[in-house]
Amino acid sequence: MATSPQPDQEELLTLALGVLPELPTDVEVLSEDGGAFTVSLDKVEESLLHGHGPRDHVRTELHLLARITDESRGRYEIELEVREEFFVTGKQSLLHMAVSGVRRRKMRRAAPRVPVSESASARVVFCRTLPRDSTVDVKLADISTTGVAFTSRRPLDPGDLLALSTRLARRPLTMEARVIRCDPAPYDRFRIGCELTDLEEDARDVIAGLAAAAPSGSAAERRPEVAEARARLRDEKQDSRG
Repeated sequence: MATSPQPDQEELLTLALGVLPELPTDVEVLSEDGGAFTVSLDKVEESLLHGHGPRDHVRTELHLLARITDESRGRYEIELEVREEFFVTGKQSLLHMAVSGVRRRKMRRAAPRVPVSESASARVVFCRTLPRDSTVDVKLADISTTGVAFTSRRPLDPGDLLALSTRLARRPLTMEARVIRCDPAPYDRFRIGCELTDLEEDARDVIAGLAAAAPSGSAAERRPEVAEARARLRDEKQDSRG
């Protein structure tokens, strides 16, 4: 099957300008080095966005992620790469940024959740508190073809983007997930709910198969956090006996 050509830099810039508020404007960005801050976008010159950002948080070749919501256009993510940085003041740098990606964040209908209790690894793509490619060990609590929840010793922030790796039905699965909420959970952990932003068809089939086989309306499905707490208690009892 032939694949459609990828948009070039000029086309990506045009797409981004169609989504962004009219320039000049300020946008909050997530940094691949960890953290979030505001970048001003002032104008366009030679296919690059010119703006300013906090000098202590920017550098050449830094990748940034802006999340844009517009009532008429919907929700989008715009990836930016700092091509050049110039000293302006003690606190600000002049930035020349290329648009490296534009992606629409689709609204998905809720899908049946399956309670699970599997270990997983979460690799940071963009995060407010951790640099890119940091890894966090998590425990899955439930999953569907549109979302996943897990528990972690480390809190995460809404908007953080993760690449999850785990095994379900004896098969390795990878998926990209965006954090929607983070709530306290038993045993000094946090329960983190995510929407799935990228899921391969094979993984989707595995999850859909688990959902079809799961009992409908079970107590564990209605209260997956309780199932997770009970599973954690069993694990700790087994560890203490060992």
